[in-house]
Amino acid sequence: MKNSIEVIWKEGFLNEKSLVAPKINDLYNQKSKHLVDKMKRMFKVNLIVIVIMAILFLIIYYFLDAIWQGAAVSVLLLLTAWYSIRQKRSIKTLDHGATSLDYLKSFDRSIKDALSEDEKILRFTYPLYFLIAMSTIWSAWNKGPITSKMYQKYPDVIFIGSVPLFAWIIAGVATLLMFYFSDRIYRWDVGLIYGRVFRKLEETIAEMEKLKQG
Repeated sequence: MKNSIEVIWKEGFLNEKSLVAPKINDLYNQKSKHLVDKMKRMFKVNLIVIVIMAILFLIIYYFLDAIWQGAAVSVLLLLTAWYSIRQKRSIKTLDHGATSLDYLKSFDRSIKDALSEDEKILRFTYPLYFLIAMSTIWSAWNKGPITSKMYQKYPDVIFIGSVPLFAWIIAGVATLLMFYFSDRIYRWDVGLIYGRVFRKLEETIAEMEKLKQG
């Protein structure tokens, strides 16, 4: 072959009048569509999982006799699902008539903007989940014989309500740490689920820009 596939690809991509340009552009369109569709499917599955978790937590907490805590967790999860649906609408408004490269870059910006907004919200959401979990533990603590035994065995321990002061301090420090590291926890969580497909998106954009620049 006189020209390598890469050279033909570049020429087709750079020169709209080239005979091979429509085929090369079609390959890009298919590649871009496949990648975007895959990410949208993953978002949809994640949304379904969040809704299922909201229902399951409500049932689990009901049997733990902590219905209010379960309702709080479920509400937070459902609000997260609602916010995710709202974010997906902004992605749908992207210009589908744009070139594959422009569309992918717009899609990438929309995803990063959405993740940035999620970080701001989850900075408060993660600590709330933690506090609800602590509240559940304290509820179980109050209903058991542990508290009364501690009153008898450790009369010098300071209690606030029915919870020892040191337990309040530990919970407070843990909540502050959760608040401080929430953005890192979120990025780790997102990377665990979507990391591979995000890297593929960035690699595809970089590849297309390189070919465009020649």
